[in-house]
Amino acid sequence: MFGPIKQYVLSGVNRRYKDETNRRIMVVNLFAAVGMSITFLLGSRAFIDGEYFLSTILFSASVIFALSQRLQVRVATAKARTWSITLLIFCLMALTLLLLITGGKDNTGPLWIYLVPPVTMFFAGFIRGLLALVAYTIACTIVLFGFNEADFVANYSYAFKTRLLYSFATVTFLSAFYEYSRQKSYDTALYLSKQFERQAKHDHLTQLLNRRGAQQCLEREYARMQRNKRHFSIAIADIDRFKSINDSLGHEQGDEVLRQISNVFKTRLRSQDVLARWGGEEFMFIFNDTDEAGAVKALEQIRETLNNAPLNVNDSKIYISSSFGVCEVTPNIDTSSAIRLADKALYHAKEHGRNLVCAASTLSCR
Repeated sequence: MFGPIKQYVLSGVNRRYKDETNRRIMVVNLFAAVGMSITFLLGSRAFIDGEYFLSTILFSASVIFALSQRLQVRVATAKARTWSITLLIFCLMALTLLLLITGGKDNTGPLWIYLVPPVTMFFAGFIRGLLALVAYTIACTIVLFGFNEADFVANYSYAFKTRLLYSFATVTFLSAFYEYSRQKSYDTALYLSKQFERQAKHDHLTQLLNRRGAQQCLEREYARMQRNKRHFSIAIADIDRFKSINDSLGHEQGDEVLRQISNVFKTRLRSQDVLARWGGEEFMFIFNDTDEAGAVKALEQIRETLNNAPLNVNDSKIYISSSFGVCEVTPNIDTSSAIRLADKALYHAKEHGRNLVCAASTLSCR
């Protein structure tokens, strides 16, 4: 029994969407189902009682509620979801306005207008919802006070009309306040979540990607390579004689050296390339759409730039060099194998004098 109900509620939900988007989709499904059912039942009752005009309005609203739900499920785009919500809100406003005009059953039609503020605020958001409710309130005021003694408007007392608008304005204010608070809380939670996610993927010292962030980037690039058949290269850099720098200058100044070196590395990279702190004094480069020869050429420029860029530490200029090992990722060499080969090439560069770029394919250094 609950299987079809669950399937209906989850219609249009996608794991790729944000939680807020999926929540709105589910609420649209639920509200459309409830609105369609209630208006259909009330329309059937009005038809049986011979109130054909009222039943036509209610049956039409039932169809529009159903269409709004199917629109967001069948088309499944952000634009379709916006149109679905707009159609749902417009249908609710038009229906309640018509019930206000006609009086509905025994002049109880105005009672349904209290549904409008919370539904509009939730679906349209604070700003657009508030603007829509202001327009709706103006329309209700015109209907109640602009057509006195008119044959097509139900007869309400002055006290009823004023109290109806006062109470509606109160519900609108409370709904707006709740939606504003909800949006602020959601935005704050989203901001904190992004900050925590960034901290989990970035190195606090250099602000580069950390090992975890680099691994995720490698997985993403490897999947893209399998789709597009375009290779990429990775390189591991190690600062030469960094232990002696820490021993002579202290760990605090050693951290400053790492920060400045990461800035030097970043200045020589293209916007599509990735630089990460792989661990300790090691850095990883990910050169997108670049073969091994192209990566070696880029690393040579980076190496020369570092050699010619003195670092300012304790008001003194010091020169630092780095060794590099590079490997191309191909369908035959996955990322784990490429890392091992790049690390082996880096070790080879260290063994042959440091301040070198070594390619894994030939284990020759430059």
